[in-house]
Amino acid sequence: MTGQSVLVAGGYGVVGRRIAAHLARDYRVLVAGRHQAQANAVAAAIGHHAVGREIDVTGVRSIAAALDGVTAVVSCIDQPQRLLLNAAIERGLAYTDITPHLVELGRGEAYDALCIAAKRSGARVVLGTGIVPGISNVIVRALANNLDGAEQIVTSLLLSAGDTSGPASLDYFAKELTMPFQLHIDGQDIAAHAFTAPTLTEFPPPFGTRWAYLFPFSDQVLYPRTMGAKTVLTRLSLEPPRLGRLLAVVLRIGAARLLELDRVRRTLVAHRGTSKASSDEPHFALRVDVAHGTQSASATLVGGAQADAAASGASSTIRALIEGEITAPGVWMPEQVIDPARCFSRLAEHSLHVQLSAVSRG
Repeated sequence: MTGQSVLVAGGYGVVGRRIAAHLARDYRVLVAGRHQAQANAVAAAIGHHAVGREIDVTGVRSIAAALDGVTAVVSCIDQPQRLLLNAAIERGLAYTDITPHLVELGRGEAYDALCIAAKRSGARVVLGTGIVPGISNVIVRALANNLDGAEQIVTSLLLSAGDTSGPASLDYFAKELTMPFQLHIDGQDIAAHAFTAPTLTEFPPPFGTRWAYLFPFSDQVLYPRTMGAKTVLTRLSLEPPRLGRLLAVVLRIGAARLLELDRVRRTLVAHRGTSKASSDEPHFALRVDVAHGTQSASATLVGGAQADAAASGASSTIRALIEGEITAPGVWMPEQVIDPARCFSRLAEHSLHVQLSAVSRG
């Protein structure tokens, strides 16, 4: 074990406990959350070098105490005020998270302010390191390297309603369903809505061709800035397909205004509960398509529980930060600072194998 201490905020959640277990093999891990007893219980179950620590991400004093002696931070908790992120930057720590707050950061002064603060303090921050954003961004970088650029980026994610996911991910999904957002097409921002413009998308086996719908995954916000992309689209497909069709119809007929978040959440939980999918079967699939000039290439990834994949992506990023692979201070997206080969090698250790296609011309 090295002398590095990693605080995993939300460390007893569905994804957080997986991240903590991955990292505890090599680092001292602080499983942190609002309830000390739960943090202690998860730390004890992990063993190795894990201990529990209390943190309330809405309290400045609690955050300051939790960061005592910490080298790096992984946040699995949504931060409306970003107090933990700001505190990590002020202390010059390494930091990454899996929470989807990039939309508000990408289209204003907030992102630039964070970048300036991190460069001043020496903090190294990588935002969005789950699946999408996260692994998908590293794939974009790998494809762009093969194409010498990325003018068009299309990310398509297939998720199973029968997969293991925590209440936070369900709440996020419900909110995004009824939230208008903007697409970046040919250099212009265009208003859009979730679960519109269905497109037949070829996912890897065992899923095959499925309808994928526009969805506001937050990585699309920063690709024009980080990759110089002129067109960025992100799509979501659901398993079973009938759930995607149902949501598309409900939203299309204008019932979105009547959909309270609790009702949407209950619907998703009901589908998850009735799913017959085996734990040994794939529960998610990812496809990324990148085009530059007359050339294009794609990549796919299929895996079991999405929580496992998100944890693998986040733990790979924190290892890159701790082990000195990312040296420049600042606030970055994965495609800017993560080495694809090293990332894919770490993912393969968790049975996640990225398949890159050959470059197509014309």
